[in-house]
Amino acid sequence: MGGDNAMDRREFLALGGAALTAAQVPHLQTPPTPGATSAPATAQRVVRPNPTALHTNVAVALRQPKTPLSMPGPYPGVVAEAYLPGSMKNMQPVPGAAERMVEAALLTLTGDKDVRDAWRRFVSPGERVGIKFNPVGHQICGVTRELISAVVAGIEKSGIPRKDMLVWHRFDDEHARTYKPEEVHPGVQAYLLNWFIVKDGRNTPGGFERWDQSAFYEADFELPDADNMLEEMFHGGPRSYFPKILTQGGKEGGVDKVINIPVLKHHGISVITGALKNLAYGATTNCPRGHYFIHRYVPEVCAFPPLRDKVVLNIMDGFRVQYDRGPSPAAQFIVPHDRIYAATDPVALDSVGFDVILAQQVASGRLKPDQIPGLRQRHYGLAVAENLGLGIHQGRAIDSRKVTLA
Repeated sequence: MGGDNAMDRREFLALGGAALTAAQVPHLQTPPTPGATSAPATAQRVVRPNPTALHTNVAVALRQPKTPLSMPGPYPGVVAEAYLPGSMKNMQPVPGAAERMVEAALLTLTGDKDVRDAWRRFVSPGERVGIKFNPVGHQICGVTRELISAVVAGIEKSGIPRKDMLVWHRFDDEHARTYKPEEVHPGVQAYLLNWFIVKDGRNTPGGFERWDQSAFYEADFELPDADNMLEEMFHGGPRSYFPKILTQGGKEGGVDKVINIPVLKHHGISVITGALKNLAYGATTNCPRGHYFIHRYVPEVCAFPPLRDKVVLNIMDGFRVQYDRGPSPAAQFIVPHDRIYAATDPVALDSVGFDVILAQQVASGRLKPDQIPGLRQRHYGLAVAENLGLGIHQGRAIDSRKVTLA
């Protein structure tokens, strides 16, 4: 997430039901004052919740009507894959590769002949568009700067000027190392949900005013303060708030649409750091607790309208794949993959990415083929997402549309 402790948490991860409304869960507690910090000397032992018995307010989300572009969007179960052999040099994209692959993937996804028509299926002039990318790992295993550039160029082709785009992430230290729009795209806004102010020798979070306390995911599981990294996540308690840029429209200072740019990478708990996780952990406060019930936290957070209805397209960075010891960078497990994926269905996209990671683990000898069915069965986060109506996992065959570029 950010700060000096962020890598320690990710390295730890690398080693390693019932839905009720808030009114039906009377024992949920009120979060502490925003920005409050506490520093017990030792972390308390956390008892993991039984995920099937966990009470959440996801039913509130499911009652909200969808739009035509809500997840899984107009192409449920479809994943377009553009493959350009040799698109990487020294583990970085060669010039022009990202834009060619994004265009090919979008045309393959939509069936359009003109890439401008393909982009206009998702975004339109007059709208304000947010671009959510995953910078974790920066130049080693994060989203490549070249892919962000290709997405900005594509949105421009739809007729949307740079002044109506913002590239957003949670923390300034991770964001700035990957993308500085003033260096590559003057006019595009870099928007942070959090930043750090050093006070009394420690980080104090800034930016709580950018979160909407009337829009939240609620679950009757919370972490002790010592385990919750309050200096970064603002608060503990049972609620996780959504940012105002997602709960408000473009005319109110928010965004009308979101293009999600995840990266194809392993995660120590959920196996994949993909489209759904890039959203759930990049768009909520108080999310460290979600690692204790990640197979519900990620899909249920994504079922809420700020994400479900505004994320209209997912473009996954598959220039390289980290197939083990993620989400922290582990160069020995990163190999060229030379692909870009596009989908309106984030569940289908993550299902494809899940199989890519497992295949790489088999190829490296870290996983036996007969272990794959068990891993697929245990990774029920994608099944939960499918049951919530966010996309296709195993309900039917995924339509994988592949194009190879010369």
